[in-house]
Amino acid sequence: MKIRLLLIFVMIAGLSSICSAEEVKELILTGEQLKQYSNSYKLPEVLHLREFLNTYVDSRGGVDPNEEEAAHDLDIRKIDKNILKAKFIVYWIKGFLGGGKVITIISQKHPEVILDFWVYKVTDKEYHVRRLLDKTDTRDLESFKKIYFRFLNDEKLAM
Repeated sequence: MKIRLLLIFVMIAGLSSICSAEEVKELILTGEQLKQYSNSYKLPEVLHLREFLNTYVDSRGGVDPNEEEAAHDLDIRKIDKNILKAKFIVYWIKGFLGGGKVITIISQKHPEVILDFWVYKVTDKEYHVRRLLDKTDTRDLESFKKIYFRFLNDEKLAM
């Protein structure tokens, strides 16, 4: 159900992006949809991804050796650490062919920063961020900001 909601969330965005600029409207979720979406921030993979980003920013040397490839991917991208430390919205969660999940996050303050992470469940309580995947961003950023205005400006709906 959670993944289905996120797919609806993204599907609505896709439909909205083909409309002309004057037709772009903010995405409004029903109370139930909003509740389901907000639950995505409680998923252990999402919580672990936030922990990984915090560790990366606070102490690059403290990154778990199993997550070194993801950290290296971030090193190559040279994303401002203030952006990585700030809030992100969860845009998409889907199963990954190699196991685990791909979690797409977007910076609230810098929505031009969109990141796809592969987060793998090792045990019931252990997760690894395996990679930062390459992402081709074809969004119309101004339309995106209008559609997801609430999500980009809501401190509670963020990781």
